[in-house]
Amino acid sequence: MPLPTPHPKTLDAFTSHYAAATPEAEAAVDGSLRLSYATLNLLIDFLCAWLDEKGIRRGDRVAIAAAPGIPYLMTLLAASRLGAIYVGVNPRYSESEIAHVLAVTKPAILLHAPVPREQDLASRLSRAAGDIPVLPVPTAEGLAGQVATHHSPAQPDDVAVIVFTSGSTGKPKGAALHHGGLIGAATGQHEHLDGEARRYISNLPINHVGAIMNNTMACVVGGGTLVFQPKFSPSEVMELIERERIQTWLQVPAMFTMVANHDDFGRRDLSSLRSICIGGGAVSAPTLARLRETGAEVFVEYGQTEVMSSLSYSDPGAPDEVLLNTIGRFDPRFETRIARADGTLCEEGEVGEIQARGDCVLRSYWGDDAATSEAFTAEGWLHTGDLAFLRPDGNVTIKGRLREMIKSGGYNVYPREVEVAIESHPAVAEVVVYGVADEVYGEAVHCALECKPGASVTGDELKAHCAGSLANYKIPKLFAVVPALPRLSNGKLDRAAVCNGELG
Repeated sequence: MPLPTPHPKTLDAFTSHYAAATPEAEAAVDGSLRLSYATLNLLIDFLCAWLDEKGIRRGDRVAIAAAPGIPYLMTLLAASRLGAIYVGVNPRYSESEIAHVLAVTKPAILLHAPVPREQDLASRLSRAAGDIPVLPVPTAEGLAGQVATHHSPAQPDDVAVIVFTSGSTGKPKGAALHHGGLIGAATGQHEHLDGEARRYISNLPINHVGAIMNNTMACVVGGGTLVFQPKFSPSEVMELIERERIQTWLQVPAMFTMVANHDDFGRRDLSSLRSICIGGGAVSAPTLARLRETGAEVFVEYGQTEVMSSLSYSDPGAPDEVLLNTIGRFDPRFETRIARADGTLCEEGEVGEIQARGDCVLRSYWGDDAATSEAFTAEGWLHTGDLAFLRPDGNVTIKGRLREMIKSGGYNVYPREVEVAIESHPAVAEVVVYGVADEVYGEAVHCALECKPGASVTGDELKAHCAGSLANYKIPKLFAVVPALPRLSNGKLDRAAVCNGELG
């Protein structure tokens, strides 16, 4: 079925469309609970009526702490239908982290739903919330009754969600993302990866743009089925793919690596997969080789919270060399460029900053005018902070972050280039390369890494391995082999923790 045209103006309106067009199509699976589009749409209206009774109005923030599941989905879409703004709270957050999110967004209500192994969630939320009402999301049974159909008063340029950045420098900031931008990004992903209604796994944290755009709205815009996994587990992901015949699988690299290295890989039937998309960083060549074994088309994508998650995708049929070394091509529907520090355009092969402008970028950092102003050039280009260059074939290669670039002995060292060389060693699972202050070189190149299960490697062995592909000044002075690298709550490597020496 083709996408609705013209596109609906708000996130929730796609559910209304498919409730009318394909009412019996399966919309969401959460354990034993299965909802059609017609039923999901009705429950959203019920929740809208309940929230309306609690005094929620257009522009109010509605916060929720929950696992990936139907309560999250209903809250996201009910907030949209009321013209309110969704704020996801990671249930793994500490009280101080929860309090920070609430202090910035000032929600009118804080909802919660059961989360595996988080028995004290409600009490933690209440202690952090102060005067904000803290209530459980009503169950489907509790929402039954007569209700009027709601129509969102929001417009495409209105803020739909506030997503907090990972906070690698300072406290996390709340990126205000609008309906039109999220819909445009979700439509782009649907057209690149799917082209039809697909069955998706949704298991990223509900405060993450990857959950909201990549693993929710990109499925919903095409009338697909969301299959929720409340807590990531490599073995359970494969079991879910097999049982629910998942077709599109988008995760962060660490998740793919853990699945590819699991003993069950190769034993489970993953033949239903049609598209695998690697987002949020690069995977190693061995992980990519295992993913290829599924027979699915493999893509890479690039983006960040501030650009609704995705600015580029690899082409269908892209070879391993492209998937391992590039982020694909910029999506032509978005305004993007690679620029020098003075704002002029870089030549082909010249390293500069990726910048974006227009409907694909955040409206503001919520409540932080100074950070918002600093994020943009005078011409309205968003500073992504990512360094990259355009290849002759039109694909783009990431070289690192502006703040991560290492100046060693007068040379620029791009961490990602060094990481790729180290990852090619057969014993290495994942690696972070970073700079450490050095009296002689200004900065010295260091790295921390974890090995594949059962494997081991020494620093001397890695130095010898890197010597074949890297200039001497790029080879790390120190290799720290650790049992497990620190990670953020969204599963990505916590580069800030590594750089601060927090290796356990």
